[in-house]
Amino acid sequence: KQWYQRRVRGVLNQLQHYKSITFIELWYTMDTNGNNFVVLSEDVKNFASVFDTISYRPQLIFEDIKYCLVSDNSENPELVHDLLKDPLLSVAVTNGFNPQKSILGEVLLSQGHAQTFVAARTKTSFVVAVIDTERNYTHCFLYVSCEQTLCRIEIRSKSWEEQTLESSSNSKTQKIVKWLTADDFQLKASPNAAVCPKQYYYTYKNLKEKYAENIYNAWDMQTDPSKFIHEDIGIASYLICIWKSRYGDSAQDYVKFVDIGCGNGLLVYLLNQEKFNGIGIDVKARNIWHTLFSKSIYIEKFFDPKNWDEISDYNWLIGNHSDELTPWLPYVASMISFKCDFFVLPCCPWNFNAKYSRTSANLSIYQCYLNFVESLVSDFGFRYQRDVMKIPSTKRTCFVSEGRFYPEADHIMQQKHILNVVRQHSGNEIDVNCVVRSKEIKVRNGSKLDKILCSRIINFTASLLLKDVTKENTVWSAGESVHLKEIIAAIKQNIDFEQALKNQDGGIQTVLRNCNQLFIIRNGMVSLKDWSKETKKSNPRKTPNRKYDSAALRKSKLCWFHEHHPQGCNLTADACGFAHGSGDLRIISFCKE
Repeated sequence: KQWYQRRVRGVLNQLQHYKSITFIELWYTMDTNGNNFVVLSEDVKNFASVFDTISYRPQLIFEDIKYCLVSDNSENPELVHDLLKDPLLSVAVTNGFNPQKSILGEVLLSQGHAQTFVAARTKTSFVVAVIDTERNYTHCFLYVSCEQTLCRIEIRSKSWEEQTLESSSNSKTQKIVKWLTADDFQLKASPNAAVCPKQYYYTYKNLKEKYAENIYNAWDMQTDPSKFIHEDIGIASYLICIWKSRYGDSAQDYVKFVDIGCGNGLLVYLLNQEKFNGIGIDVKARNIWHTLFSKSIYIEKFFDPKNWDEISDYNWLIGNHSDELTPWLPYVASMISFKCDFFVLPCCPWNFNAKYSRTSANLSIYQCYLNFVESLVSDFGFRYQRDVMKIPSTKRTCFVSEGRFYPEADHIMQQKHILNVVRQHSGNEIDVNCVVRSKEIKVRNGSKLDKILCSRIINFTASLLLKDVTKENTVWSAGESVHLKEIIAAIKQNIDFEQALKNQDGGIQTVLRNCNQLFIIRNGMVSLKDWSKETKKSNPRKTPNRKYDSAALRKSKLCWFHEHHPQGCNLTADACGFAHGSGDLRIISFCKE
């Protein structure tokens, strides 16, 4: 090791003459023992923090670990010391490992069985391992030793007999090295910090096995079922874990919840199925309320926060992407009673009476909005926890109240203070009203435009592109490309087009893009599509529309090229997916099974 240190220092001194090199990271493998050594161009800065990160969240390094439950083992260090004497951890033993800090816990592996977890560190080295004491083998093993700029890393996974040493170029090793030398590395908050990971894992697994497949098969909405199902199962598992940890066996009798802005109502359904009584309120009913769920647990109405007495019998408020009502939920919980709590998962940023405006140029509007909601919760007098959930969504930060930090005797005085806070955030209005969402969502994609008008716009645009194409041309032509501005200027000469588009909040570009059988718009240039050059592209990430099948739609529309192009369609009737004439047209009706 000393020889390697001297050798590396010599190489680094020689490379300093090259000014273009700003960061040097060299990898060496000692042939004698097969040990991996990493030479860093910077000193190790975050040794203790990296140890804490890997110890409390080993799943960041070992993907086959589902969760980790650890505790500082200050009461029984002898047990950790005995585990470190395991012959399979000979690296630590042979180096006279005398830990300054030790951790003992339990992890759940992907195979479904729990194992003993041990981690310990000295000033310059640490070891992390999952030990199966019954089967006498080490499932996962990580050993890191740092002396100045020389770092030794050994990673093993699976069973000791089957696994060879990880390559020094492995992404796991590179991740550890990056953490060790980062300037601002710190232990990040673990997701689902408010719940027990073991309890959450088994609750989520139980709900998924009981409901996921049946709901997926019965889903009759055009939205992606897998996204909503797994997200709402995660939220339901999270809430169930919180309620059971607070209220114990009486949680199902104590909790009465109302989900304000429940949307498709899946979260309300899951919680009621698990014997937690509650209802969902939304401004617009969904068909799935009647077809899959029980209609009796949903109310179709706009919820006015000032009429909070309508839900005064409930002690938990849920705001799952509640948009305009998000800042009002802590207010309503305060007005209902001293013991009413809430769960809020913010999404679209809204203030009390208008859209929320970003207050810091250094933060995204989402981060600014989270800070705004957090400040409200704190000003309203709630004890709370800000947590990051494990759900398939980009908006995962939630707020869960945990009672108040003031005594119940001061609750009436606090309610008056809350009213003043709401007015301050609403332009000092005396009577603050929540934004009322329309029951009918206005369509702005041009799909509601008059079909005759759309047909006139399409034919007019096509005539501009095909003005130089005649039937006598020997080679089929798609015409010329025209800039979108020129097409819009030509169409706007007819006032009927412009006024009708204004009434529908649409645009000429929207109409042309909707007609993807004909037009291609790239870099502002509009041209006709040449179907002989089109190849079918599949996107594995895109979820297919469950309502329609592309194969079933074949020949269900007339081919525009066959009807209107001077040279006709450049595909044969069999090759073209559209009907060449009324005799080739198929009439399709959509019926529910």
